Amino acid sequence: MPSSSLIAIVDDDRDIPVAISSLVRSLGYSAECFHSAEQLLHHSNLKDFLCIISDIHMPSMDGIELTNALSDLERDLPVILMTGRMEPALAEKAYASGAISVVAKPFSAEDLSANLKKASSLRHRDT
Repeated sequence: MPSSSLIAIVDDDRDIPVAISSLVRSLGYSAECFHSAEQLLHHSNLKDFLCIISDIHMPSMDGIELTNALSDLERDLPVILMTGRMEPALAEKAYASGAISVVAKPFSAEDLSANLKKASSLRHRDT
């Protein structure tokens, strides 16, 4: 387990972050929930996070815009984007923004675990 195991979860549907944070904790990580991209961006220190899990479809700033903003603020912070409407063009746009993975909701604990391991290896590859 990495020394920093805090996962940020961003979704405007208030029930989703609670459910995902429970799953994240069951995998041995810690979680902090945010209900908008802007709320996450106002966090005092993005370096605290191992990675971000964000919904793509949100009002105001969507997950792809968030990924673009994070690349300017904390370039090595992995982002996993999730969506209830998986479309090839959307996945392409998400990967082009810098997301390390795009997952369809609902996803399994195994899928989440694999993505968190990938994020951890990317986040700590230089340490």
